[in-house]
Amino acid sequence: MLVLYILDVLNDPDVFSAAMLAEIKADVHTLLTSAEDPYLEDDVYDRLTDCVIEWHIAKGGPIKREKNPQLYR
Repeated sequence: MLVLYILDVLNDPDVFSAAMLAEIKADVHTLLTSAEDPYLEDDVYDRLTDCVIEWHIAKGGPIKREKNPQLYR
């Protein structure tokens, strides 16, 4: 669920180029389809962490998200 949330937030063409968006999607796909559970290599996590920081700086700080009603039943 967290990986899909990260993809949803980082899928932002105002912040990232088309090439970087494709890399973000590929990294998320790697996490979701890894034969190892969980994926243990640092490469994907390092890239996604860098993207989260870039997005945070571009947006001028955190953006409050709404509660997911499916999680609070």
